[in-house]
Amino acid sequence: MSEEALSQEEKPEISKTPSVTEAETLPSVTEMPEEIFVDVCGAVAYPGVYALEAGSRVFQAIEAAGGFLPAAAGNCINQAQVMGDGQQIYVPTKEEAEGLGWKPEGQNQGTASEEAKPDQERINLNTADLAALQTLSGIGEAKAQAILAYREEHGGFSSVEDLMNVPGIKEGTFLKIKDKLAVE
Repeated sequence: MSEEALSQEEKPEISKTPSVTEAETLPSVTEMPEEIFVDVCGAVAYPGVYALEAGSRVFQAIEAAGGFLPAAAGNCINQAQVMGDGQQIYVPTKEEAEGLGWKPEGQNQGTASEEAKPDQERINLNTADLAALQTLSGIGEAKAQAILAYREEHGGFSSVEDLMNVPGIKEGTFLKIKDKLAVE
């Protein structure tokens, strides 16, 4: 046998397509963490836009912004809420919170959320953040995002009735919440 023939027999066959095992170990684009940008403003040490990992929660955005200022009404926002890209987190001061009907930390009586928020509280459609909008009956995250998008696109609401122009909000939902709304 010639050396050339022997060397061809000894060479292992090389496959140009990866095996299933090799393909499974290749990194996938979906495995990479997605980055979101959130605007943290109000009573925090360093207001601004922060890049966070997708799935981050409000408390993580507040930490990124240096934490609450002493005057912050931290009990007025849901710090456990998962954030979405482009979301704004507004941390009111205790004085602002009292103006909205919230009591400062440590002064809430009882444990029920209805006891912590008086009936006369109104949500300003032109300044409310995602979390505040979601406190309204029948308004989940998707509808709250639609309200924020409408507000940004149209420069705000001129009346509470304009809320019915937001996709997904019908008259029935509006009638349930109209007494809790304000436009300033």
